[in-house]
Amino acid sequence: MKNGVSFRHWSLRWKSILILLSLILIPALTISLLVYYQSNSILEKQVIERNEQNLRHIESSLLGVMEEVEELSSYIIYSQEFRQYFTLPVEGAGSHPEEMQRLRDHIRGFFTFHLNNKPYFHSAQIEGMNGSQLHLGERISGDETKWEEAARGELGRVVWTDPYVLTRSGWETGEYTIVSLFRIINNLYDITEPIGNVRIRLDERELFSHITSGYLHPNDDMILMQEEGLVLSHRNADLVGNRFTNQDVVQNVQDGATLFQYEEDGDVYYAVVRYVTGTDLSLISTVKEEFILNEFQGMRQTMHIIMLVAGGIGLVAIVGFMLTIIKPITELTKETKRLEEGDFAARVKVRSRDEIGQLGSRFNNAVSQIQRLIETKYKLEIQNKESELKALQSQMNPHFLYNTLDMIRWTARLENAFETGKSIEHLSKLFRISLSQGKLCIPLKDELAYVQSYLDLQKRRLGNQLTFSVLMEAGIEQSLTLKLILQPLVENSLRHGFTELKQTNTITIRAYREGAYVVIDVLDNGVGFHMDVDTFNHVVQDPDRRERGFALRNTHQRLIKTFGFTCGLMAMETDEGAHIRIRMPFIESEAEKKRFVHEEGVSYEHTDANCR
Repeated sequence: MKNGVSFRHWSLRWKSILILLSLILIPALTISLLVYYQSNSILEKQVIERNEQNLRHIESSLLGVMEEVEELSSYIIYSQEFRQYFTLPVEGAGSHPEEMQRLRDHIRGFFTFHLNNKPYFHSAQIEGMNGSQLHLGERISGDETKWEEAARGELGRVVWTDPYVLTRSGWETGEYTIVSLFRIINNLYDITEPIGNVRIRLDERELFSHITSGYLHPNDDMILMQEEGLVLSHRNADLVGNRFTNQDVVQNVQDGATLFQYEEDGDVYYAVVRYVTGTDLSLISTVKEEFILNEFQGMRQTMHIIMLVAGGIGLVAIVGFMLTIIKPITELTKETKRLEEGDFAARVKVRSRDEIGQLGSRFNNAVSQIQRLIETKYKLEIQNKESELKALQSQMNPHFLYNTLDMIRWTARLENAFETGKSIEHLSKLFRISLSQGKLCIPLKDELAYVQSYLDLQKRRLGNQLTFSVLMEAGIEQSLTLKLILQPLVENSLRHGFTELKQTNTITIRAYREGAYVVIDVLDNGVGFHMDVDTFNHVVQDPDRRERGFALRNTHQRLIKTFGFTCGLMAMETDEGAHIRIRMPFIESEAEKKRFVHEEGVSYEHTDANCR
């Protein structure tokens, strides 16, 4: 992760919380929410299906009423009594008062039957071209001229009116909203000759009650509306005969929608539409979303309880896991760090006898055992070693050693033993650089001077059988290097490379700069390696190997522990003898060295990087 801590670096506490949330709490809540919303969706679907089914019944009832009224008008056309009533003379020659009275009684009985058995039948009126007129039902008055003219224009076809208002006549007053059928009655044998007309009035309130009886839920609403938006029937009588106020509903109906949502006064409604077959009428059932949710109130409460229980179980599981497993482990980690810092008072509180409790108990026992060993055996041994070292240091005082060797060198010169004096001078230089006042890092020129003195002493022993050269590029003299890294390589060449001494036994050492690094090559013309270069490098660079090559392996480990894994020792391919290359950073001060080691990721705790 670039902008945060990687998951593998999280503490065990946070990892456990995340895992438990992922495995217990989140799945439980997710399933509960899915069930909750799915149940909501199912209930909404059921309500919509219920409304669709109710609209089918209401449509069937409405069509039944319309068909029944239209059949009554058709019966009038074909009934001989009605035709006679429309055509017999009412007054003057040829009139038959008795027959007309009989026909009136028959027609009155016919309509009375329907008026008494069908509560939505309000009244009926028939008129003949002979001047006969008969009104049946409650007496009302009002202007119906508009519909009379519409009926004459239809030449005998049925005309259904929009809702209109008629006023009650007589002692009692009041108004009725009426929906009527108007129809011109033509001569049965000459359909172009009108003989009368009929109007059958239906009470809109009774009609609404009749067609919705048993099919309209108390929370639902039903609208019978024309395509243009005129309300023909509605639970609210004030809306009947007016255009529906919500234009979204009107527009959806005109667009042919069968299911849609709309808003009114901040509430959301579901609307189901059924178009009445063979007419321009639409039945619209609406229900407020709030009522749908109220019907689901019991299940919603149950789902809330399930979600709370699932969340509670998840939290209990997390707390239990933290207390029984994570807390003991974090305490053990904390006490282990105290022990690592040298505090042997570190102890873990053992709360159980399970595996974690056993681990804490064994940790406490191990700390006690380590403390006991330190207090007895190791402290005593350290004290003995310190005594021995102090005695050795007093015997090997550097100033005493340097002064003694210097005295022997000058004695040899006074005795004209110049070669002996020179050898003693080289030996003195070796001891001086080896000790170096306890430093582990020295300038590169001192390390090269040391190995040159060592080779001079070896040449005194071998004579012309050994030749050597030590070369250094200008400008890198003060670069810091580990002390005594070249002598093991030279000694390796002398002991293993030159198995048969000959006149051409040559060792070449060259130091030069390569970018941010210093490279030192040690070459000889001996017998070379006893294995291929890759195998040799693997053996030297493997810290766990304990066979031959210990000195070279030790040199390589010192280099990488001090300067990092970009440095070290490596054997190179060569046509003759052996070629060992040392690579280390170009560093001229302790501050630069510490900065380089920090950038390379080398820990001072586990290296000999301190050159003081």
